[in-house]
Amino acid sequence: MERWAERQEVVSIQWLAHALRRQWKWVATGVVAGVAIALILVFTSTPRYEAEAKILVETPTGMGLGGGSGLAALVGGGSPDLNTQAEILTARPLLEKVQQDAGIDEPYRDFAQRFRATPVRNTNIVEIKASDSTAESAQRLAQLWAQRYLEHVRTLYEQNPSTLVEKLSRELDNQERRLQTISQRLTAFLKRRQMVAPEEELTKAVEKYADLLEQARNLEAQRLALERQIDAIQNELQRQPRFYEATRNLAIPPEVQQLNTKIAELEIQRSGLLQEFQPNAPEVKILEEQIAQAKREREQILARAVDQQFLTLAKQEAVNPVYQELLKGLLEARSNLQATEATGAVLQRQQAQFERLFRQTPDTMAEYADLKRQYEAALTVWTEKVRAYEQARAQQLIGKLSPILLQPPALPDRPVFPRPVLTTGLGIVLGLMLGIFLALAAAFRTRTLTNRWEVERLLGAPVLLEARGELSPAQAQLLGWQLRALGGGEMWHSAAVMPLTAHAKPLAQQIAGAFQHATVHETEANLPAVPSTNGALTLLTASPDAPAVPDAERLILIAPKGYTLDEATHRMLQQTGDRLVGVILIEEGRA
Repeated sequence: MERWAERQEVVSIQWLAHALRRQWKWVATGVVAGVAIALILVFTSTPRYEAEAKILVETPTGMGLGGGSGLAALVGGGSPDLNTQAEILTARPLLEKVQQDAGIDEPYRDFAQRFRATPVRNTNIVEIKASDSTAESAQRLAQLWAQRYLEHVRTLYEQNPSTLVEKLSRELDNQERRLQTISQRLTAFLKRRQMVAPEEELTKAVEKYADLLEQARNLEAQRLALERQIDAIQNELQRQPRFYEATRNLAIPPEVQQLNTKIAELEIQRSGLLQEFQPNAPEVKILEEQIAQAKREREQILARAVDQQFLTLAKQEAVNPVYQELLKGLLEARSNLQATEATGAVLQRQQAQFERLFRQTPDTMAEYADLKRQYEAALTVWTEKVRAYEQARAQQLIGKLSPILLQPPALPDRPVFPRPVLTTGLGIVLGLMLGIFLALAAAFRTRTLTNRWEVERLLGAPVLLEARGELSPAQAQLLGWQLRALGGGEMWHSAAVMPLTAHAKPLAQQIAGAFQHATVHETEANLPAVPSTNGALTLLTASPDAPAVPDAERLILIAPKGYTLDEATHRMLQQTGDRLVGVILIEEGRA
């Protein structure tokens, strides 16, 4: 089922202008009321004069107030010390002394409203203002206030010259002890972990571990190659004459095993030095010479072992030279394999050490970061305490802050309140705002169909036509095209033309007749038929007092200008939803 919606009031700029023109009396009444109130204030209010003075707050050398903290300077908050002086200026003990000297008998809350202290931005100056009913009394009140402030602040600093210094000294001692405790904990941690710079050492350890993994992969590949070489040599030896059995189990001398281990350790040391030094560094050259010397000794020992063995064989029978070469290759391959395995064992031990170190690294770094953060925080607090102590000590030696009356209060030449021009202008603005509000409220209460803007506001429907007397052919054609544009003949095909008054019935019948003739393609002499190329469009005459309601899909209202809707009719028309196509406005008595 099609859902029925309630029309909403539409408020446009044109309607606002029209409403203000129609309700101009309310606007004028608001302006007059605002001017009257302003004049009453001007002529009946007690004048208030305000005397102004300026105080320069000097500080010890090198500790200016005007700069303040960096953030306060950026946002324009001024110096914290200047804000402190402004608070001292408006403190109750000081103002009570001023009230006693001035002899003004009024509650303190009302008396405190006479005084204002404002730090001047980006300066060391505090501006003070005192108000009273006459210019002379305002000037005298400002003078008393400034004098009392100068006496009060100097007495305040003289009565308590060393309390702040002693307090800061105690806080500084406590902070130094705390800083020393944290430093000792950090030193003990580094000693226990045998570290100097944990971040750098961890980075180097990761790099060394990566190098060890690369060397381990290379050694594993070398070991596999040597094992394949040994298997190939042994297979070849099996095809040689049988006498090789006497030397097949030739053992590698223990001196060769020791040299293999030594060579592996020296190569590991050389790889570690290459990470810290250049390849042509003296330390690297020494290790390379030691490795070369060990390899030469290993080759000499192997050669002697093979020569001695074959010397023994030569005494028994002739030696096969191919077999002798294969046996030398076998011994060298086994020796290289043993050296490779020894180097791999050393690398595995170092790799295990690094892995144990890495497993402990998260806890170690977390503990180190916590200790370092505590130390840095304590150091920052200690630095600030030292700076505050030095500043307080310097102020104690120089004499603290030194306020000076930079500009004595002058006699005000005119009152600050009331000001006739300003007060009258504000009264006009406020009265105009009040008048506009009243005019709009009155316009919203009316339900008179005076123009298209009122129709759109009240019914939410457009004005299709504004007619004077009978409908002209041009107006009929325009009305037809408007209805077509709103869906007539396509989305809906029939509409009831309802006049709201008896004077509008002839025009309703004329419009309905024109569209009925257009449907059957007939043309009257005085009114051309409205074309219906996009589908049939029929308008029927309806009347509020008729007993039968015509069967139509849409509704078109004909209302005279100035017609006032009652509450029931207004509510009923709002509930028509999109069934109400529009309204035709006519002049009363002309239809």
